[in-house]
Amino acid sequence: MRPVLLFCTGPVLLTGVLAGLVLFSRNPGGPRPPMDGVSSDASVGSILARSCEDCHSDQTQWPWYGYIPPVSWMLNNDVQQARIHMNLSRWNTYSPDDKRQILTEMAAVVRNLQMPPARYLYMHPGARLTRNDIAALYAWAKSERRKLRRQPASGKS
Repeated sequence: MRPVLLFCTGPVLLTGVLAGLVLFSRNPGGPRPPMDGVSSDASVGSILARSCEDCHSDQTQWPWYGYIPPVSWMLNNDVQQARIHMNLSRWNTYSPDDKRQILTEMAAVVRNLQMPPARYLYMHPGARLTRNDIAALYAWAKSERRKLRRQPASGKS
């Protein structure tokens, strides 16, 4: 059996495209800064903003193609999963234990070149981490974990 290609034109195509547009707010954050309380080190804050914030915060900058299905579905899913792992906009809501765990995982994935993902870097080459960026993030995460060990394990910070 030969595959059949269906072509949509006119109102049918327009209806499909409009139905696929994501019309709800994908950035649930409010007016608070995206990385409030994450880092007092300006250079680390700059690296996080450039390479992590777009997926790991409530302040995602959605590209034009992020509103066209099926790409919009994939991007929305990727960002939702990223926010589950670490949401820089909600850093102050994490417990010290959660922060230590997140910092440990972040240091590992950055050092092993797993973050930012290659498919993200393809469209956002400016997010690529240099060796110096990786070293700075790793040292910062280690230092922050050390500080957090001194805080009580229960309760929010």
